[in-house]
Amino acid sequence: MSFLIRGMREIRAGSPVARSPFPTTPAHPARRGWLLFGMVLYLILTVSLVHAQVPASVKEMQDTFIRVAKTLKPSVVNIRVERVGRQGGFPGFNPDDEDEGDGQGGTPYDDFFRHFFKQMPRGRRFPAPPFKAEAAGSGVVFDAKGIILTNNHVVKGATSIFVKFADGTELKAEIIGQDPQSDLAVIRVDSPKPLTPARFGDSEKVEVGQWCIAVGNPMGLEQTVTVGVVSAVGRSGIGASPIEDFIQTDASINPGNSGGPLVDLEGNVIGINTLIFTAPGSGIGFAIPSGMASRVAQQIVDHGAVERPFIGISMQPLSRELADHFNLKDKDGAVVMDLVPDGPAAKAGLRQMDIIRSIDGKAMGSTNDVQKYVLGRTIGEKIAIKVLRNGSEKELEVKLEKMPRTYGLRNPEDLAGETAKPPRAGTAGVLKKWGFSVQGLTPELAKELGIDRKDGLVVTDVQAGTPAAQGGLEAEDLITQVNGVPVKDEATLIEALAKGSSGKKTAVFVVVRDGNPMFLVVPAAD
Repeated sequence: MSFLIRGMREIRAGSPVARSPFPTTPAHPARRGWLLFGMVLYLILTVSLVHAQVPASVKEMQDTFIRVAKTLKPSVVNIRVERVGRQGGFPGFNPDDEDEGDGQGGTPYDDFFRHFFKQMPRGRRFPAPPFKAEAAGSGVVFDAKGIILTNNHVVKGATSIFVKFADGTELKAEIIGQDPQSDLAVIRVDSPKPLTPARFGDSEKVEVGQWCIAVGNPMGLEQTVTVGVVSAVGRSGIGASPIEDFIQTDASINPGNSGGPLVDLEGNVIGINTLIFTAPGSGIGFAIPSGMASRVAQQIVDHGAVERPFIGISMQPLSRELADHFNLKDKDGAVVMDLVPDGPAAKAGLRQMDIIRSIDGKAMGSTNDVQKYVLGRTIGEKIAIKVLRNGSEKELEVKLEKMPRTYGLRNPEDLAGETAKPPRAGTAGVLKKWGFSVQGLTPELAKELGIDRKDGLVVTDVQAGTPAAQGGLEAEDLITQVNGVPVKDEATLIEALAKGSSGKKTAVFVVVRDGNPMFLVVPAAD
């Protein structure tokens, strides 16, 4: 090092070596050799110091990411789906299919062409040519015998399914079972050699803040690996599927990632990527916990379908406004918003707007708590549900039944041709104080709004600055209950509003908005 220092001093002092690249007086050969040696040594030491500044922990983390990516590579597949349907609109228009509702196309002019062409003889109508659409997603090998787990929405309605592996092998697949309630499906390929299944971990041990890695085929980019952390667990109420208990992550998930695994740093699958928020720059993704996913997959493999218990209710979180309405000190519990006719809860006597506070003595803090507890029981088991009804506690025994296959799915049926009762005279003035107007629900209006109910009143207008507007009531809301009274016509609505106005500063409305029931706490009109 002393040679290096001496050489550098000579450079700074203005030696012939430093003054000109072409010195007129050559430097002494020995001195020039030592100077060159010092400079080389300096470079070696500098590079060594730079490498030494990289913490070992960072290098270990990088190696972990690399190891997980390599381990998962043979277990993550690209799924290509083909769907064959008909071409909507004109040309290729079928005027007789207006009620099929297959959602496979159509244009704003369909109604016009449908009316026009129905006047033509059948022999002169235009046949609808078939068309083929393609979509892509991801999947994870569940069993070495060709079993692959993915999302139901990836393979739903598929006429052909192809699975591509990391080594380039592509095989045709078949669906062996679907579970729309959890948005999971199991497909199978006939592979000439055993597949490499992924290792499933315990999602109950997943903690907020831990590292996670998403693997899949976003935008058709195969074997893409992204890294992030678990942002939250137990997410529900998103409205993506009837059964929700998501792991939230900021690991980048994009279209095409659906069905791929979310894994921990040991390469264990902790979730199946299924959903993203599409807002620009949101960076929020959701995965189905591995515990639920593996149970569903195993039931499909063993029985071809999934059997689970249910009580037959839809719920909404308890808001601060509703808690204040009932003088509650906390927001623990779940509000019953709707009941399946003749379902377990309805048979046991549960009612709309009951607040579930505990089950079998265990406190229920949220809708997710209720859902997880019920799904953890067995079909035929009896549970004791404690509810708060109009300020009073009640305990009801509910016998769990098998969840219907179509439970919670949106399959609208034609409505019966009933005519709503005409409004009573003198009610307009009462509703004007609240700041809204209503219309009876007719079959035509129900169909136009996509409502699969027979009773209730449709909000036609809400005045700004009124109690209705302050409470969040919106046009096209369907009012089904007010202050615990079912609303069938304007007469029952006025009666319900009068009932709640005595001694209360608010009224509780139950409405259906975009197909989902919800409650609103509306300030009482003066």
